[in-house]
Amino acid sequence: MKIKPYVTAVLISICFISHYLNLQSQTAPASDRPGVAVLLVDTDRQKGRVEEAVYGHFLEHINHSVVDGLFAEQIRGCGFEGNDFETYWIPEGGKGKVEVAEVKFQNGEKSVRLAPGGGTAGIKQGRIFVESGYDYSGSVWVKPESGTVRLFLRVTDAGGRQIASVPLRHSGKEWQEVSFAFKSGITDKQAVVGLFAAGTGQVLVDFISMMRTDIRNSGCMRPDLLGAMKALKPPFIRWPGGSFASIYKWKDGIGPRVARKYHPNTIWGGYSDYYGFGTDEFMELCRQLNSEPLIVLSATNTDEQQFGDAMDWIHYLNDPPTTRWGRARAENGHPQPYNVRYFQIDNEPMNHGLTPEQYAGIVNLYGSGIRKIAPEAKIVACGQKRSNDLNWSQKLIDLAGNNFDILGCHNYEYENDNFQSGLQRIEEYLIRLRDYIKISKHPDIKIAVLEWGLCRTYDWRAGLHTAGTLMMYEKLGPELIMSCPALWMRNTTDDPTWTAFIYHDHASWFPGSGYVVEKLFREYYEENLLASAKGTFKDINNRLQFFNGISSMRPEGWKSGTFEAVATGSTDGGRIVIKAVNYEGKTNTLLVRVQGSEAPESADVKVITLKAGLTDAPSLENPDMIRPLAASAEYNGNLMAFDMEPYSVAVIGITKKR
Repeated sequence: MKIKPYVTAVLISICFISHYLNLQSQTAPASDRPGVAVLLVDTDRQKGRVEEAVYGHFLEHINHSVVDGLFAEQIRGCGFEGNDFETYWIPEGGKGKVEVAEVKFQNGEKSVRLAPGGGTAGIKQGRIFVESGYDYSGSVWVKPESGTVRLFLRVTDAGGRQIASVPLRHSGKEWQEVSFAFKSGITDKQAVVGLFAAGTGQVLVDFISMMRTDIRNSGCMRPDLLGAMKALKPPFIRWPGGSFASIYKWKDGIGPRVARKYHPNTIWGGYSDYYGFGTDEFMELCRQLNSEPLIVLSATNTDEQQFGDAMDWIHYLNDPPTTRWGRARAENGHPQPYNVRYFQIDNEPMNHGLTPEQYAGIVNLYGSGIRKIAPEAKIVACGQKRSNDLNWSQKLIDLAGNNFDILGCHNYEYENDNFQSGLQRIEEYLIRLRDYIKISKHPDIKIAVLEWGLCRTYDWRAGLHTAGTLMMYEKLGPELIMSCPALWMRNTTDDPTWTAFIYHDHASWFPGSGYVVEKLFREYYEENLLASAKGTFKDINNRLQFFNGISSMRPEGWKSGTFEAVATGSTDGGRIVIKAVNYEGKTNTLLVRVQGSEAPESADVKVITLKAGLTDAPSLENPDMIRPLAASAEYNGNLMAFDMEPYSVAVIGITKKR
């Protein structure tokens, strides 16, 4: 954003701008005329509260966002179930033999048998990330079957040079966990870990795990991704889905990792998941990020077993340790109740073929059940997906409005070039929904948008769309109390066309363009809504008031700028924040006037700009492609003019001098 030179006399500046824009309107083609937006910030006319929860996030087990992502387990296919052995492991037999054995262990049905035959036999996998100076630890479960077999773990770099060789000492004839540890002297993103047997006889091995030791001891989450998430300061996190929530078996994701069940992720590609990141791990994530959990319950029908499992989950999360499920939680190392306050009743029920009437029956059953167990809980029901038809939501409100508090809608934009135009459709839909709720029998129901995004790109168009979306949600409060985009993160090994905020491989990450925008907006969140504009003077009710009596400006001849702006303020009156986005490929002008009893007489003005070409996108090789550019400006509350560069997002922070 370029800051226009300030003309000390306000009258002169207004007349100059008026003359300039009028001249432009007479001589320039319509497409070349200056685009102008006007923002009147009146500190005495606050328009409501901006809910901080519009900056929430959504963590789903999709695109290896958790498995091979946030969850820091280095070994893929650790239990050899399904097709894990063929997918992730390379047998190395030599004179020996390696085979998958149909042997039950814990909750699995397969193990690997190593028979060295007087030589060696083993298994290995690559794409292991080790860092110089760090300790690594893990374990493997072992059951000797015959003869005398020596086991050892070998770690090499991508070129085959040894990093570590660790003997694995075992005894007896029953399954036992054998631990190992080593320190890496090098950094390699493509290291190889192998488990080898030597001697005679044969031995069964199963459930191999390896992590950096400090990570294992602090919650089993990758510190780089955890830091990326923490920088966004999410007020709440929705989990475990999404669509994944409908198939999630929470009881298989608690207790010792080795005892958890294998589940192929049938919703998102069928990849392996041993539920190593389960309820307690998610709650640890919320603790470390200081975020409120929103638990999505599996509720696809009124089946007694499914309903009972959902209610048991609430008991596990919130009961004291004297009850059955509270005691189970305590035995897993968490004696204190988690006191979860937000529960959602499944996800996109229309995907299960349900009618609004059928889903209303589910909401009535689950909602009444939740209220009995957790009377203070806020219950989220599912509104319709992307649509201008309110039929689903209206029927749900009418039939089940007594048994939920928040209506969670989804709004995606599927055409990337509609990064701006699609927002109008979404806003109109939300306003219509809000108005219907007001006249319904349940006017206290609030709205949440729990999945949103420009679906198929992470280039700068997604950044512009993120800016417009978040500004719209700020403007719509307080009826719109929560939102979270989809997706929060995904692995770059999967098709990257679906928009995410955080992109990662097994070793590093980069921010999507939406991430950069939201991080800036979060740093400048203020809770009082003061004003908004949509690129037109029509947003100002009294034009004469705004222009201090100068009526010679005739904006009817000007082109409205294709951009938006919103102003918020701190509760103590010390800071005013203006967020703005220019959707056009040319410079547009934002005119700002600050007035009211709390308007600062003097202030420091900081302008932070984000800009890029429409199809510019960050990458693992260039993660900082979109950087915030900061500048200062002179404050004059009577009239300030800011030039917004093409395809740019800006935040203007006006901090009162004390």
